[in-house]
Amino acid sequence: MKAGAVLQFAATALALLLSACGGGGGGGDDSANIRAPLPQLVSDTYPTGDRLDLRSRNYFPAASGDSWTYTVSDNGTPTGQTATRTVISATPDTFTISETLPGAPTEIESYRRTSAGISQLDLASDLPAAVRTLIGEVMLFPEPFYPVGSTFRSIRQGSWGEDADGDGIIDSFRFELTQQLVGFETVVLPLGSPEAARFRTVITVTASPSSLQSAPATITASEESWWAPGIGLVRVDRSVTDEQGVTTTQSLAIASGSVGGTPLFAGQPDGTLVKLSLTHNALVFDASRNRYYASIPSSVGVTDNSIATIDAATGAVSYSAAVGSEPFAMAVAPDGSALYVGLKGSGDVVKLALPAMSEQYRVRLPTAPVFGTQLQPKSIAVSPVESDVIAVSTFDPARSNTNSGVVQIRAGALQPQMVGGLFSSTRAGPLTYDGNGTTVYGFDDETSGFSLYAMSVLGDGLLLTNERSVTLGYGMRTIDWTTQGIVGSLAIYRASDFTLLGSVSHSHCRAHSVANRMVCIAGSGRLALVDMGNFATVATPAFSVDASPPTPNQLVPGAVGQVAMRFGSSYINTPATDLWLFTSPLLQ
Repeated sequence: MKAGAVLQFAATALALLLSACGGGGGGGDDSANIRAPLPQLVSDTYPTGDRLDLRSRNYFPAASGDSWTYTVSDNGTPTGQTATRTVISATPDTFTISETLPGAPTEIESYRRTSAGISQLDLASDLPAAVRTLIGEVMLFPEPFYPVGSTFRSIRQGSWGEDADGDGIIDSFRFELTQQLVGFETVVLPLGSPEAARFRTVITVTASPSSLQSAPATITASEESWWAPGIGLVRVDRSVTDEQGVTTTQSLAIASGSVGGTPLFAGQPDGTLVKLSLTHNALVFDASRNRYYASIPSSVGVTDNSIATIDAATGAVSYSAAVGSEPFAMAVAPDGSALYVGLKGSGDVVKLALPAMSEQYRVRLPTAPVFGTQLQPKSIAVSPVESDVIAVSTFDPARSNTNSGVVQIRAGALQPQMVGGLFSSTRAGPLTYDGNGTTVYGFDDETSGFSLYAMSVLGDGLLLTNERSVTLGYGMRTIDWTTQGIVGSLAIYRASDFTLLGSVSHSHCRAHSVANRMVCIAGSGRLALVDMGNFATVATPAFSVDASPPTPNQLVPGAVGQVAMRFGSSYINTPATDLWLFTSPLLQ
């Protein structure tokens, strides 16, 4: 509210008016030409009725650094200019706001916040001291609010403290403020349409010269202002009628700002994020305990070569003892009994009992058949019906990490029947079992063949039974078996014959923890929840509203409503550096 500016305007108008009239001659006995001074009056009239305690909505935020920018219209016409209001200082009880309007000097006004409401401390520092003293603090926004439609009135009347008209006699003034809570209205903002509190405030200032040669000068200013919870002033319509009866109007409409360090109208993520700086090779989810496991490489230092356990609800991280050299691929038994960890450093696969992570056994993978290179684990899948049966795809580090066959380990024993290898065109990377544990599916993620494979589970290993070229592309880290089909990257294929059932425009899709849904990366800081039946995008929750949001390298679905996102990884050669846990109702 610009009460101080109105008083300044009145003082200036009075001085100009008296100057034009020539003054009063000063000091002579001219009582017939003297106007009686206005008697001193200090009056506050408070409405009756129950007050509305809405302070928890924070209609008037004012922390140091809060700022608001408004578009400006003068006399109903947009000017193309902007106005700003900024909290330049604040204590628990007081705050100071600067307001800069186009073509006008910056105004500085200080306020006090008390149990009675918000009052303005010093209306105008260069007014006569008598005026400032008599007016004192002016209550601008009583809190709790008075009842809707009722009127609060404050009157200050008395000596101007100076002889403005030059007749040797002190002049006087009258200040009157009325305010009404009009009601609560929906306002359309750059983002959102909150319910704002609308106030009508009218200030009338009359300067009464002692000389009858000069008529009293009255200025009336009115404001219709709208205040949104947690945002502050979002719109104000001001009008001023000067002593000549000329009215000017100005409107401010909020365009941007920042409150409490958070930009206004910049959009917010559609959920909550827990961001972790965690260097890790691979990540899996343990549904039975609502936690993730991450394999930590040797480059980390103190916690190197261990398994990190991440609480999905809080993001709290703990570490196991060292499990071996360069833990990489992992898989959790569906019954939650064990975690299988592949070690790139030694070529072993270790079984860890959960939750203690005590070692049950370790199995060395085979060597390459010609050059004798120790093969290393790339992907691990666990049978859904036999928690002690796993399939492991391998790669040969001596041949640029070329995929080099799939083996099955049963009860800690490497089975002889292997699929693929050095001289085979079968080069599966990511693996998954079907729902009854009779088939292992794999995908060639490194050659242009891009083949899907079906491998039957035998008593002594695996047997290739089907192969088909598909269009999933390079660098795909996972495939998922679902009752709808095989989910890979951006498509679903029928498990029986690998017929394409449908695809989406998104990428890195995974079978979600919600039935008949897959979750994908949609780009521009968004994920996509997709219906597996009709491939329609059900929701696109934003995990980031930054101008240039990062893109995850991999998604790992967690519990219903949560997805883990890995950043900075180039799969085998480079570990991920960051892990974000995104929880959103749009993922349910």
